[in-house]
Amino acid sequence: MSDFDVVVVGAGYGGMGAAALLAESGLRVLVLEQSESVGGRAWSFTDDEGFTWEYGAHSMRLAEKGIAAELFRRLGDEIVFVPHAKDAGLIYRDRLWDRPEGVIGYLFTPMLPLRSRLALLVLLARIKRTRPEDWYDRTLSDFSRSTGLHSLVEEVLPLLGMAVMCPDPAKVSAGEVIAFVRRMLLAGVSVGEPVGGTAQVFRKLSRHVESSGRIHTGERATELMVDNGRVAGVRTTRDTYRADTVIFAARLPLLFEIAQPSWFPPELVHYARSIEHSSSLVIDFVTDRPICERKGGILGVDIPVWARFQTNADPSFTPRGLHLSTWGIMLPFGFRGEPEAVDAAERRLRDLVGSLFPLVRDALTRERRLVVEVMNGTVLTPSSSLPHRPPVACPSPKGLYLASDTVAGEGCSGDISFSSAMKACDAILEERRRKT
Repeated sequence: MSDFDVVVVGAGYGGMGAAALLAESGLRVLVLEQSESVGGRAWSFTDDEGFTWEYGAHSMRLAEKGIAAELFRRLGDEIVFVPHAKDAGLIYRDRLWDRPEGVIGYLFTPMLPLRSRLALLVLLARIKRTRPEDWYDRTLSDFSRSTGLHSLVEEVLPLLGMAVMCPDPAKVSAGEVIAFVRRMLLAGVSVGEPVGGTAQVFRKLSRHVESSGRIHTGERATELMVDNGRVAGVRTTRDTYRADTVIFAARLPLLFEIAQPSWFPPELVHYARSIEHSSSLVIDFVTDRPICERKGGILGVDIPVWARFQTNADPSFTPRGLHLSTWGIMLPFGFRGEPEAVDAAERRLRDLVGSLFPLVRDALTRERRLVVEVMNGTVLTPSSSLPHRPPVACPSPKGLYLASDTVAGEGCSGDISFSSAMKACDAILEERRRKT
């Protein structure tokens, strides 16, 4: 049995981010991860041949001005990003278009008729003036209709939804879209790609954790220990660890695999059990030559796809002379492993890639196909928008904190995890200051 100040369950963005901050504050931190490596749903590894593979493809929103970068600044560190590319693309009506630079760029794109371009500019101007708080409980379609521009911009609304990985405008929270678009307009950049992928992120976070803490991989938490209404530690498949503070940094529905639902407020249990996640099919194509010259990524407007051409901007992903591109397509919401849904998505994705980049067929040397059953832990619907996600500090049991993309952090996807990690760290340190 070992004693720690804080035990963290889960080594994804949220767990490693919180553990790094707390360790750098001088606390004795233990991170428990059931898999053999850190990273969670953003893991990355380099194989013996020199290929870097990721679980999907992961970007950092707003690059140096984003939430992930903010956490690193707190650590006195930085994420090194690939230089910003200005040749990103959009797929619309089965054609590839250059993605406009900035809001005014949409005024000149040939992708849309003039009336739609003007309407989209008006819509973006309205977003810039709108408080997200007024629209978290309404959908993006509701917001569009309130402007009187819906018929002119309806076809491109999914692009705004894709910004928070929920392209259905009748499903996504307008407040979440508004909050992200406002931040993006202020930052002047949408995403950043870490040099070397997420491996860089977790390598640096691991170093900070190990400054005064430990990371145990291949060790699964089996029980959250509670004594008189306060956490007392965690039991695992290997040992028992005492701590009066525990951060649960996995998806919220998994909490009840190690804890009794009766310990928690009923509304938290209900929320956790009703969370909707998204899923995707991802295909990595390795070719013996570049299939295009683009360094920027691609997003679908009327099809829920995205693509990255990693080696065009960062040759470290593959051995010399080979090139990697990663394509993803979202699976239907509510996906539960149905093979017919995967097959339909794969046909659609392969047809699209083949029509836009026919060179793939002749240049392909290998590929990897991956069904990502949980892409984003929370689909940002009105009921799962920021005001409705559980706070990072559990009201009961005391001493339990939450840090993942299923709780009340700002942003979307991994940003929620980084944001909740900072919030949990701040709350823990404040509690300890009050006690001293």
